[in-house]
Amino acid sequence: MGFWLQLGLDGFRLDAVPFFLELRGEPKDKAAQIDPHDYLGALRSFLNRRNGSAVLLGEVNLPYREQLKYFGGTAGNELNMQFDFLAMQNMYLALAREDARPLAKTLASRPQIHEDNQWAMFVRNHDELTLDKLSEEERGEVFAAFGADPDMQMYGRGLRRRLPPMLDGDPARIRMVYSLLFSLPGTPVLFYGEEIGMGEDLTQPGRAAVRAPMQWDDTANGGFSAAEPGELVAPIVEGYFGPRNVNVAASKRDPDSLWNFIATLIRRYRETPELGWGDFRIIKQPSTAVLLHSCSRAGSTVVMAHNLGPQPVEIDARVSLPDGEGQSLAGAILLDLLDGENIPLEEDGHFTLKLDRYGYRWFRIHDAHDSTASHTQQ
Repeated sequence: MGFWLQLGLDGFRLDAVPFFLELRGEPKDKAAQIDPHDYLGALRSFLNRRNGSAVLLGEVNLPYREQLKYFGGTAGNELNMQFDFLAMQNMYLALAREDARPLAKTLASRPQIHEDNQWAMFVRNHDELTLDKLSEEERGEVFAAFGADPDMQMYGRGLRRRLPPMLDGDPARIRMVYSLLFSLPGTPVLFYGEEIGMGEDLTQPGRAAVRAPMQWDDTANGGFSAAEPGELVAPIVEGYFGPRNVNVAASKRDPDSLWNFIATLIRRYRETPELGWGDFRIIKQPSTAVLLHSCSRAGSTVVMAHNLGPQPVEIDARVSLPDGEGQSLAGAILLDLLDGENIPLEEDGHFTLKLDRYGYRWFRIHDAHDSTASHTQQ
């Protein structure tokens, strides 16, 4: 670890941490005196002595309460971050049902963690898209929606696909999902190629389907290598999602590309510390297709709305300031943080919002008379 930190790495992803900490080969009397978590704490201590901003990002696919001890419990001195597998799996269930409630229920059940720890939110990683924490019936719903062909499935519990092909390349739905990712409480994590909308290669076995070479441009081998195609570590994706249609060079030149959209989300996320550190709350509203939530920190509140359904909706809801219920919001607005219109708030916090099919909106509660409001996103 010291060697790689000296070369400039910013941290490490720890694979299958519960198995990583298993005790094997120790006599029973000695094993009873060993706490494997002491080793995880020692790694964290070493890491942050060498580089105070480096992180240990752990893969701990367990129920939330069991994940707490891998953070280091109340001390928060083991893994800095852990992937939120439960939220990810229930997000796909919500997408399959076009019903936000499975995701809302899961997020509301997350336990409080130490302020030095964080949840890593993700749409997919480099393995199969595991759905192991869903019931068999729920998993069947996700398979039917996004990977009905048995060749798209792995181990009976996961999908070996990337998001754009799963959503039939629908730009509105794809962007809604990434807006949702960046708006959820935690830190968003992207797998290479997500920023341009890469697809999978189902001709490759197992997990290799989502590990195709990066598509840098539309030249030979997608600009990945000048080697002969047969000498590549993996073939280039073919078809609609291949480099002729999906590549970095073209995406960077297109102001309406997914690459530029995600770049905007990254900037907005950095300007919105409430998402990373704020108190999360589900906001009640009538549509089951909509996830409406707020995050509040240091007296500031952001409000996020996402329509998981294919039909436009209009919702009526009420927001409040973090100081408590009943505080007047006379003259306040929902200040748009992306590219839409501001929404006026009634004195008691009520507002009406229209969302397009797979629509999404980001807002901050703001005093409309504040002269800085129009300059917030400069």
